[in-house]
Amino acid sequence: MAVVTATAVGLISVLAAVLIPSNAAADESPLYPPGAIEIPFSYHAQQNSDWCDPADIEMWLQADGVTLPAGGDQAIQQQFWSYETSHNDGYTIAEWNASPYAVAVTLDRFGDLGAGDAPQASLGAAGVVISRSIALLRQPVIVMVSGGSHYVLVTGVELGEAGAAASPLAVTVANPLQFGVGVSPPTGSSGAVTMSWSDFAAWYTPNTHHGGIWAGKWVLIANGIGLVE
Repeated sequence: MAVVTATAVGLISVLAAVLIPSNAAADESPLYPPGAIEIPFSYHAQQNSDWCDPADIEMWLQADGVTLPAGGDQAIQQQFWSYETSHNDGYTIAEWNASPYAVAVTLDRFGDLGAGDAPQASLGAAGVVISRSIALLRQPVIVMVSGGSHYVLVTGVELGEAGAAASPLAVTVANPLQFGVGVSPPTGSSGAVTMSWSDFAAWYTPNTHHGGIWAGKWVLIANGIGLVE
């Protein structure tokens, strides 16, 4: 299986105008050939039990080559968290810690990425967004799993015969809580795990923990979708 790494910034700029419809049909012509696409990244554990999203933001920005705020993981994630909580779409932290909107605008504030948070009406639609974001735009995707209680970062996909016009066959996932709060991966581990799409789908379930426009929807933060609040 050929593996393509995301090292060419020029490809991102060429494809940056591609808008990924939130209800993209899975039977469109393939937009990218079958195979595995992996975005190189460095794992960072969340430094607080609430900071899964700041850790994902840290990994995403670093993978994009964005200069991170000064300090170690604790200081960096604290800055992201402070911005998120002050831009939480009107929710208190008790209501949503933090909202998809807060995550998306924090990515834009520190990385000028233009990420969106549009809720997805089906697992299939969300799968197409993930496939296209990674294969076409060479950008990771932050996904809210466990019914809307935890954010993880998807950094790779294995595409099937339909290419990026369908959900991937498998995904590579960096879970900032994989080894515990503040715990780095063991020596020799990238910190990521590869899961079949069916196994991931059992984890990536509709948001049942929070209300608003994301209630009952599949939540993700990705390039190529709209920013809503």
